[in-house]
Amino acid sequence: MEKRRLPRILIVTAGYGEGHNSAARGVRDALAGRAEVRVTDLCAEAMPRMFRLTRAAYLWIISRLPRLWKLMYEVSDKRNLAEKPVKGLAPVERFLERLLRDWKPDAVVCTYMVYPYMLDSLASRTGNAVPYLTVVTDSFVINKSWLCSESPLWAVTDPWTREIMVEKGLPPDRVRVTGFPVNPGLGALARERPVSWKAGEPFRVLYFAQRSARHARAELQAMLEADPSICVTCILGRRFRRIYPHIRDLRARYGHRLAVRGWTRRVPSYLAASHVVVGKAGGATVHEVLASARPMLVNFLLPGQEEGNARLLEKLGGGRHVPDARALASALREMVEEGGAPWRRMHENLVKAEKTGGSGKIADLVLKLAEERTN
Repeated sequence: MEKRRLPRILIVTAGYGEGHNSAARGVRDALAGRAEVRVTDLCAEAMPRMFRLTRAAYLWIISRLPRLWKLMYEVSDKRNLAEKPVKGLAPVERFLERLLRDWKPDAVVCTYMVYPYMLDSLASRTGNAVPYLTVVTDSFVINKSWLCSESPLWAVTDPWTREIMVEKGLPPDRVRVTGFPVNPGLGALARERPVSWKAGEPFRVLYFAQRSARHARAELQAMLEADPSICVTCILGRRFRRIYPHIRDLRARYGHRLAVRGWTRRVPSYLAASHVVVGKAGGATVHEVLASARPMLVNFLLPGQEEGNARLLEKLGGGRHVPDARALASALREMVEEGGAPWRRMHENLVKAEKTGGSGKIADLVLKLAEERTN
């Protein structure tokens, strides 16, 4: 008897912000052994030079000119991409057309908001309608660019976001609450390594330095001066060479209470070992923290979509926005008061929320779409 082949699932993403790529990897990992999977950054593959330029411009704008980013976001929120597609992306659509023709996927997962419109256009133009699922990587604040395609299904992070999207006109039966597709192992790692704290023990802070050296230095000093129990692991990532010379002396001053790391694959382990996370309100970061049930203090957020991620943390009672180093220090002091009771409440809120990620649920949905097409 001929062995039945595994379904082919194409996952299309874009490197404009880590959330889209992180979501793609999470779905890929959840499909391991259940499907033949291909993950493709269509923009990077189809227009590599233009992609590098536009990505660099995006990163520069969000870090240096957040008010300009807010204006751009507000303009895009008024645009129906089904009626007015983004100009200059014809090479991306042609690349996707070739991919569908040559690789012949049974279903597609889109983690970037532009691609559903290309699939709709190709279905209309060629008659080849491949079923697809749109993974919405934002929470609460949902840009119109997510909403105007003919997507068979939208996967969203939480019931409040679903309610907002339905109110904006999406069919209720096509908007599914799955959770963000984080690494499937994150929730398990957190359960295997439960965290607790009492006075006299180190209170471990995982700090992502994602802004300037000046901000990193001010925030590190504020955290380490806030309470003698606080120990910080600072992740500099690819900013190591730029930031480390400006904070080197802090390591000598605070000794074992400050550890500094560059780029690392051990973020899940650091998450599981920490009591609280401090960082930017990116979709991937916030939902990885939620999956680990660790409270989070948001020290920076982009106007628009990241405001929604911070709102989700507040709604769940597991974190809040701290606008400056002084507010950050105050929030940490508050957490360790009364023997850590405030921190414990936040941690328990997140444990009860069970936001362990939606990778498995999204994998189930896309496999069902593939099965319906092949039957």
